[in-house]
Amino acid sequence: MSHIEVLDHYPGSWHNGWINRPPLTREDKERVIMKVSALNLFLLIFLATLAGCAGFEEGSVEDEPHTGEFKILALHGGGGSPEGLMGQPGMQDLMSDLPEFEFFFADAPDHDTMCDQCWYADPPGGKGTPNEDRGWADLSIEYLDGIVEEYGPFYGILGYSQGCPMATVYIANSNASFEKAFLFNGYLPTTHSGLNDTINEVAPLDVDALIFGGANDVFMFGVQELAGVYHEPTIVISSTADHYLPFSDDEAYGDVLAFFREGTNENL
Repeated sequence: MSHIEVLDHYPGSWHNGWINRPPLTREDKERVIMKVSALNLFLLIFLATLAGCAGFEEGSVEDEPHTGEFKILALHGGGGSPEGLMGQPGMQDLMSDLPEFEFFFADAPDHDTMCDQCWYADPPGGKGTPNEDRGWADLSIEYLDGIVEEYGPFYGILGYSQGCPMATVYIANSNASFEKAFLFNGYLPTTHSGLNDTINEVAPLDVDALIFGGANDVFMFGVQELAGVYHEPTIVISSTADHYLPFSDDEAYGDVLAFFREGTNENL
């Protein structure tokens, strides 16, 4: 199973762990138990091997970072939540089919200047009035910098809906490095001309990007917007999907899986 972390934002800190809403289902609990049991068994075998082959002495084994998984920083949509993105059937399918990936679900910062569960607020004059403030997403950029510093490095960044423009703004305005970007049902922050300028000034972004769109999604126009700022992106379109990640039985799902696995030695 894929490893899952939910990052819940509190003022001045980042909390790492499960969030208790909604309650874990029986299947979720069984997955956690299986994961912990498997980890404990692995550790016992590992220690027994060391003791049997070379003798075990206190302090003789140095801790090394685990590098067997590809960590993905996942950003939910505006007004959404880490649990909402994680609970999407398409996201569950990806986590089930990609055990080599480790997903971290970040929560948008909680601040009085932001709308609830948004990565950045609407323009001060409303969506019909372009916002020229180039620092409009600075709170979220600083928050994500903290996550990358504490939990990174990350192999990739995943965005859903408003998480896509936020991921793109972050790539353009931070020193964080990502091999891949996975952008689902998104768009550019066109009502925020200041943020858009910071993207266009460094475009095309040199990140291997997947841009997914659903033919029935009202934000389908965003596919071409995003494609214009990334270098040779991979575009995947579902003829049946709406504003959600593709399910495992979607015609486009195999292409999404293939993009995740490309370059990870897991091309099945």
